[in-house]
Amino acid sequence: MHSLLSIIGFFSLFASCAVANPACPNTLAFYNPNIRSTCYNATWFILPVPKASVQSVVPYPLITPPFSDKTLFPKGFPQNTHPVVVATGYQNDIRMSSLQIPALLSGSIYVPYTDRLKDGMTPFNYAVQNYIGGVNGQDVQALTPSLVGTAEGTNIFVASIVPNNDAYAPIASNPNEFTAEVKGVVLPNTVSGPSIMPEAFDFDFITATSPIYTAHTFHALINQAIVLTNGLCQRNPYYFNETFAAPTLRSGNVTLYGPTAGNVPSALAGRYFAQGGYSASGEMLGYNAEACASAAANSDPKAFQ
Repeated sequence: MHSLLSIIGFFSLFASCAVANPACPNTLAFYNPNIRSTCYNATWFILPVPKASVQSVVPYPLITPPFSDKTLFPKGFPQNTHPVVVATGYQNDIRMSSLQIPALLSGSIYVPYTDRLKDGMTPFNYAVQNYIGGVNGQDVQALTPSLVGTAEGTNIFVASIVPNNDAYAPIASNPNEFTAEVKGVVLPNTVSGPSIMPEAFDFDFITATSPIYTAHTFHALINQAIVLTNGLCQRNPYYFNETFAAPTLRSGNVTLYGPTAGNVPSALAGRYFAQGGYSASGEMLGYNAEACASAAANSDPKAFQ
């Protein structure tokens, strides 16, 4: 697993006003030289999707989240729905040992509180769809990582992500408003004309004045171990304890466009208005794939705080 194929295979697995430099520093690489690491400047949204629709795309049972826990769901959660997490952002300084890639853009759709062990109590994230793209319009840079990542257990599609050099783009002020778009690249054309790039999902958001969730909500959901397609699982903890994390709770609209566009399952497609989000720069460690029970048992509780 400690190879170039491994490091590029994880990029899909996973930021306040847009900053001039989206590249947050990777300070964990020095202390973890043999583990994949990066700093992810991203925005996450939690969407309430009918539980039956979510179950139709997840091949494992779902665990009912602790909706009565006010530290996680201070305003509760819509009845008969299950959370789906959608994210996009800028991964900077991706390293493992002497291997390094300066930056990539990524997006993902996943379902937390998946009962991979079927014990009714241990939550995992089931990755529904993942996208990676190159920075500065170089989308084809993501082709090899997407193929390798898919072979190693993570479904990844090459994407064109807008903006292509930042975590999100400002479009208005007073209040500050931002957007981000993820488009699946079906037929790239970098020479003579337009490419075929149907929309997968997009965000339109502002800073929340009355947040739906807390930062702890997002930490608790995104740090659940990831279920891979090869029967194993993977720990990808994010840490937001550095001064550059700049955590900001958001409110915004999210659109998932469906299978005819960006390979989003039709059961999840739709427009989700006034949803709760979170922008922050988190440093991530990507561990090697392992048995799912081991991934859950070895997850760092500090990352969930």
